[in-house]
Amino acid sequence: MQKIRVGIIGGGFGASVHAPIFQMHEGFEVKCIASVHRGLSEKDMPNIKQYTDWNKMLEAEELDLVSVVSAPVHHCSMTMEALKNRLHVLCEKPLGMNSDQTRLMMNEIIGTKRKGFVNFQWRLTPVRQRIKQILKNRELGSIHHMKYQGSFSGYEALATQPRGWEGQKESGGGHLFAVGSHMLDSMMWWLEEEIDHVYASMRTVVPSFSGATEIENRNTDDAFSIMGNFRNDASFTADVFYPGIRGTGWTLEIYGSRGTLIMRNDQSIQLSFGGDFKELEINQMEPPYELKAPLKHYYSGFYPMVDLLHKSINGDDGLVDLPTFDDGHKVQSVLDAIIASANTHSRIQVNYSR
Repeated sequence: MQKIRVGIIGGGFGASVHAPIFQMHEGFEVKCIASVHRGLSEKDMPNIKQYTDWNKMLEAEELDLVSVVSAPVHHCSMTMEALKNRLHVLCEKPLGMNSDQTRLMMNEIIGTKRKGFVNFQWRLTPVRQRIKQILKNRELGSIHHMKYQGSFSGYEALATQPRGWEGQKESGGGHLFAVGSHMLDSMMWWLEEEIDHVYASMRTVVPSFSGATEIENRNTDDAFSIMGNFRNDASFTADVFYPGIRGTGWTLEIYGSRGTLIMRNDQSIQLSFGGDFKELEINQMEPPYELKAPLKHYYSGFYPMVDLLHKSINGDDGLVDLPTFDDGHKVQSVLDAIIASANTHSRIQVNYSR
């Protein structure tokens, strides 16, 4: 089997998660990695050529797929250059900074044989796949409402550690982009329905960090709340609060005409059809024993993603759960509406125009 040759742009998450999981799949060969801000030793990345300039990497290497794992502000320019070099692209979420960028990225693919994917890997975990099956089989009946929320014990980290680009709006930082994008994608994918309109607020609870030698001022959200409706008129709320002293984690509640579903921390599913809630058995995907954090945490979503990438690049076009640039553009369109709503304190209709 001829291996798909991969180049990675990004020495953080790209080096710690993308590179090793691509290497675990027999259908891929990680040829090179470009890291601008982080120094990587040969011990960290054995047998992988390293660059400090991603443009030079694209010019010099014979590749099939580029994995873009940079700050969101760079996603569009890096993706467009990779596509012009006739390479397939896997881009981290969110796909761009706004829907104007994601529209450019989608249109660049039209008429080529290249494919564009966005890393909404959490779709592919066993728990979320089971929820998809339950909703597709209409076990809950018609869906009336989704309530998706997360609260976390992040206050100390925000108050005592710098966030770098993740604290800067102009770089694409903030929790709406980081985790809200995943939430929006999962909700639309579960229901197979686009979001129609939103009403939202965004907050910066911890706006600065003062260290021994630096002061970091932040302008990104560390908390957000969204209300809205899908086009089929089902309603939803989505809420994240990161700077808690003690958070409670993730909870998803789905209310249908026949029953109710509760998911907790992407680990358990409970169902009720009017009586007591009963927990479902989930066949979890156990990571290899030798994997350490953070790699272990991402394995159950990203390894299936890599496997679907291999199938798609080799000609399988029927992979409905594989997130593409089209999915990324839909999420970006909703993100645009959320930001506009938070800025204007008004209800905003989502514009998905291509």
